[in-house]
Amino acid sequence: MMRLAAAYTLAIGAMLLHAQTTEVAAEVQPGSSQTVQTAGGRTQQYTLKLGAGEFAGVTVEQQGIDVVVEVYDDAAKKIAEFDAEARDIGQERVGLVADAAATFGLKISSKYPRSAPGAYTIRCDALREASDQDRALFHAHRLTNDALQLSSAGKIEDALKISEQAEEEAEKGAGPKDPYYAETLGQWALFLRAKADYAESVKVFERAIAISQEALGRESPQVAQLLGQAGTVYLRQNDFTHAEPMIEEALAITERTLGRNHPRMPGRLMDLSLLHEDREDFEKAIPELQRALEIAQQTMLPDNFTLIALTHNLGNLYSEQRDFARAKPLLEKSLAMIEQKFGPDHPNTVNPLQNLGSIARQEGQYDHALELLWRAERVLEKTYGAQNPQTATLLINIGNVYTSEGDYAKGLENHLRALAVIEPSLGPYHNRTVLALGNIARTYAAEGDAAHAIEYQTRYDAALEKNIQMNLAIGSEREKLAYLRSADQRTERTLSMCLQLAPGNQAACDLAATVLLQRKGRVLDATSESLAALRQRLDENDREALDKLAAANAKLATLSLNGPGKLPAAEFQKQLDDLRDTREKLEGVISSRSGEFRAQASTVDLQAVQAEIPADAALIEFTVYHPFDFKRPIEDEASGPARYVAYVLRKDGHAQWKDLGQTEEIDRLIAALREALRDPHSEARARSRALYAKVFAPLRALTGDATRYLISPDGELNLIPFEALVDAQGRYLVEQRSIAYLTSGRDLLRLKTPRKSLSGPVVVADPQFGDANTASARTTRGARRSITSANNLRGVYFAPLSGTAEEARAIKSRFPEAKVLTGSEATKAALMKVQAPEILHIATHGFFLEEKQSGADKHESSALESPLLRSGLALAGANLSRTGNNTGILTALEASGLNLWGAKLVTLSACDTGVGEVKNGEGVYGLRRAFVLAGAETLMMTLWPVSDYVTREIMTEYYTGLQQGLARGDALRRAQLTLMRKTGRQHPFYWASYIQSGDWKRLDDK
Repeated sequence: MMRLAAAYTLAIGAMLLHAQTTEVAAEVQPGSSQTVQTAGGRTQQYTLKLGAGEFAGVTVEQQGIDVVVEVYDDAAKKIAEFDAEARDIGQERVGLVADAAATFGLKISSKYPRSAPGAYTIRCDALREASDQDRALFHAHRLTNDALQLSSAGKIEDALKISEQAEEEAEKGAGPKDPYYAETLGQWALFLRAKADYAESVKVFERAIAISQEALGRESPQVAQLLGQAGTVYLRQNDFTHAEPMIEEALAITERTLGRNHPRMPGRLMDLSLLHEDREDFEKAIPELQRALEIAQQTMLPDNFTLIALTHNLGNLYSEQRDFARAKPLLEKSLAMIEQKFGPDHPNTVNPLQNLGSIARQEGQYDHALELLWRAERVLEKTYGAQNPQTATLLINIGNVYTSEGDYAKGLENHLRALAVIEPSLGPYHNRTVLALGNIARTYAAEGDAAHAIEYQTRYDAALEKNIQMNLAIGSEREKLAYLRSADQRTERTLSMCLQLAPGNQAACDLAATVLLQRKGRVLDATSESLAALRQRLDENDREALDKLAAANAKLATLSLNGPGKLPAAEFQKQLDDLRDTREKLEGVISSRSGEFRAQASTVDLQAVQAEIPADAALIEFTVYHPFDFKRPIEDEASGPARYVAYVLRKDGHAQWKDLGQTEEIDRLIAALREALRDPHSEARARSRALYAKVFAPLRALTGDATRYLISPDGELNLIPFEALVDAQGRYLVEQRSIAYLTSGRDLLRLKTPRKSLSGPVVVADPQFGDANTASARTTRGARRSITSANNLRGVYFAPLSGTAEEARAIKSRFPEAKVLTGSEATKAALMKVQAPEILHIATHGFFLEEKQSGADKHESSALESPLLRSGLALAGANLSRTGNNTGILTALEASGLNLWGAKLVTLSACDTGVGEVKNGEGVYGLRRAFVLAGAETLMMTLWPVSDYVTREIMTEYYTGLQQGLARGDALRRAQLTLMRKTGRQHPFYWASYIQSGDWKRLDDK
């Protein structure tokens, strides 16, 4: 189902429904006062007589119940409403003016029909000749009432004009600093929002918020209401950087001032749900909406508009996830209730009609879909006009129906009409503009018109890139990943245009290469840039945010690795959930604090990356993609089996590509080779040759005379050393070319940024793990072996690694300035204090725990579901930490918080430090990702366990090369070649375990 903007999800109505029992009360007399007991569902009716030109001031003192005062004229027509105080303690001040002698009716009702019993006192404080200010203020109330009535009837344009007049009268009557004037500004801003005049709406809301805050303080329900409403305007503009903090603060203030289950809470939760829905974060959006619905059901009557809106929006969320069985009943119910309450042609019918129409399209009921969608379009055109972007957005859905049934001409007609209205109104980067561009490109592609398809896909991808930048500017890593997952199919459309629709079209190829460079590994970049920005600036608030995140990581690691112990299962899970929530919030704070840094980042383009490729090098960008069938009517059913493709770039010339085949076949070859590489007695050459023939031989012609390969793997290709591939002549690739690994070719731009080391080399080796009862322990004795077969660390014994002390001494001899931490000094605490050394070398045991299998303890599985908690390094005291606070275990999650921005080289001289959980498009989740997040410029890591002695050989040779001034990549290659030529070391098991990712140049390269 094609997503729609939050503007096309039901908003909360301004009017709450009152189903009241009316009680006739006494006439209000000047100087009189009476206290009335009341409750939800009860109304007291009063009369107040005024002579011509008189003013009456009435105060209603709320005592435990929130009431609203409605004013009626002689003809029993409602003319005004007073409802300024949202709390159940406080005053409603009513001011009435009679131009001619009149008897006013006052109805005082509980604001919410299910309110608990309370009381109020009503008194007439003043009766005098009306002033000009009195008249203006009363006129403002009457105009506001008229505007709301017009809005309820669907007459938005008229309501907007009346609301503007109300604002002018309120300023005359109350003054420019009065909270009521701010309230009229807010109402005016809402009508501007309805007309899609977002820029003006924001300006008016900003004035209203400033006035309310000065008059009432920040902790006011009125300020919260205005903040939430203003946040939704930013949300409709896809400005998540402004929308998120405003919506979240509005929710927090409302909860603090009114209570967790107050009837205003559903509205604030709905706004937050819309924010997360727009960012494709359904994991948060659905529970937020379910909580809102639960509160509304407890506090509102069944036909209350807020309750109807929540019902609809939950149905919309289910339909987004293609759960039509749950979506349709909710959408049909909300439509029926809206029709009954407002009539069949009211604008509020549009959203359920639209969403039911989209479902009908996906179920192949094209006639029914068109019937629903055209009905909705007619309502919007009557309400807002044909040139309004809300009306035009419906044309996108209508165009999708025509395209789905194969009528491409009508599909394009409607899509192009929509774009012609939306782009000038909302701008070239708004998500509705993106939506229109994408559907136009897809329809042209389905029609076979490659030229136009590529033209619009190019515009689409440029606009989408701006959306991605805005979405990645906020939120936690999980939230960023949730949004980027929604872009996967969009990326695959671009790749499919190059690979299937127009394989000989260079523009299509260049576009695909550009998009791949922009999006691959994007969340890793965004997260690491946020952390780097704070580490570089590091003021007091930055340090506090980073320290809090580090503390939360440590607590989560300790709890996860120790397991529930004696804690009840429910309490253990609650503590896990609370810590994860704390981490997410802190990551969001860090994202927002680094916004200025990210705002200066430029968009990645093909030419910029090519300019950074050395003349002697070829960049090979692998990716996993699903071919997209543009003719399939349902988008979610249009993707074929996954395939590997590689794009090759040189410094000069165009991008080139090769489709390498289905991932299933290639991944089998990868698994077979990995198995052989981990066994020095295996026959690995045949398996290596088979994989070379499949994934590398097709690229040789494209790499030309390049002597260096810059390889950005994807999928399972992340877990093999390309150096060990064997060509048809029986030569290893490392014998022919230098190889360096990148997360993405975009790294070439990042590596240009100068980084300053803060200290000399630091070497951590031969930790004193401590004694333990090893009678039944799983041991790592004999080598730096990982624990990939274990589900947890309980019962694991880390054997001494005395050989690593010699490794440290060898490095020290070549870098005398190095600080060496061994034995009891090789602690986690000492490592966490390290600040951006030029070189960081860690020689110890590594681990990567398997994910819990089915049938395992669900609470332990939940605790270690993150691969950053299932991987790590053992340091001093590791064997003593089984029931303590894991002071000897550094998880990858905690390692990500190290300050290594400025570290030229990090070597993880432990086993399996380069493995982890592979996520297509984002690399390997484990220690590899953690140390990139920490800021390492170059990372040396291992893909399988190797003995201490062999590791010492290759490390000695490697650091000798660095000390002699060799480039980092060349030093590793020389070490590998030297080792393979030794007797008994020819098998790649010995020399290919270590790979290097990041900058391959000299340590002192500028």
